[in-house]
Amino acid sequence: MDIDLVYRERSDLAGIVRALAKLGYKDEGDLGIEGREAFAYDELPGLMAHHLYACPQDSAELKRHLTFRDYLREHPQAVEEYSQAKREAAQRFPDDIDNYIAYKSPAIEKLYRSCGLLSEGK
Repeated sequence: MDIDLVYRERSDLAGIVRALAKLGYKDEGDLGIEGREAFAYDELPGLMAHHLYACPQDSAELKRHLTFRDYLREHPQAVEEYSQAKREAAQRFPDDIDNYIAYKSPAIEKLYRSCGLLSEGK
C-alpha cells in the first residue's frame, strides 16, 4: 500500500521529517523521483506493510499518484490485472524487491499508458 502525505509549502517538509522520525520513520530522500520524499521503517507494530511518501500539493509526482489511483477506482478489470501481476511477483520473488519491481513493471507501464501517464513510445 502506498500512502501520500500532502503538504502545502515546501518549507513544511523539515517539520514533517522530524515528526515522522519520532514515529519511527527514516527519511530516504526522493530516491531519484523529484516531488516525492520517501520514508522507510524497520518495524511499526500494528501497521500493515506500506510505502510512505510526502509530496507537496503542486507536485507532478502527486498528480501521477492520484491519476493512477483514480484510474484504478474506475476500472475494476485493471485492478484485477495489476493485482495478479503483484501476486505473481510476490510469489516468485518474496525476498527480492528489485526483481519483484521488475516483474510487475510491465503491468504498471500498461496501466500508465491506459491512464495517459505514459505515451506509447515509452
